[in-house]
Amino acid sequence: MASLNHVFTKYIFALYWVAAVINAAIVVLFFNGAFIETLLQSILFWVVGVLGVVSFFMHWRRKTADRLARNIGWEPGSPFQKEVAAAGGAFGILGILSTWIMGDFWTATVIGVSFMLFMMGVGHIIDLKKRENKSILNTGAVLYSDILGPIVMVVLLVLWKMGM
Repeated sequence: MASLNHVFTKYIFALYWVAAVINAAIVVLFFNGAFIETLLQSILFWVVGVLGVVSFFMHWRRKTADRLARNIGWEPGSPFQKEVAAAGGAFGILGILSTWIMGDFWTATVIGVSFMLFMMGVGHIIDLKKRENKSILNTGAVLYSDILGPIVMVVLLVLWKMGM
């Protein structure tokens, strides 16, 4: 059971991306949604929205936040965990609202969350290099999601703005 929990923890970020792609595929294939717009909207909802709200609760609730901190390789009990929770929750709300509000709202959401995630990824890389922190939530899927996710979202946003 511990190994199943380890795998789930390690790849949890990838599951939100998979949900976004499946959601987009269903909308495009069965409801004739425009590919780029639908994929971007699905990513905003699942990866930014749902994951952001889940992240809020995970970082806010003390017991869960402490376990999460240990999995990142950090000391539990820091007041910064609440600040990370607030940031994740704020972008989570924006991601969910992106289901109904489009246009410049998407632009602002993508720019803001992309900056936050990319810088979090840089922080993970710095922690990996300086402290050799190879903890489960400092490397792997979370690191790839933090670095590549913003690139994917910005590219999709640009393509969508270009009318593709």
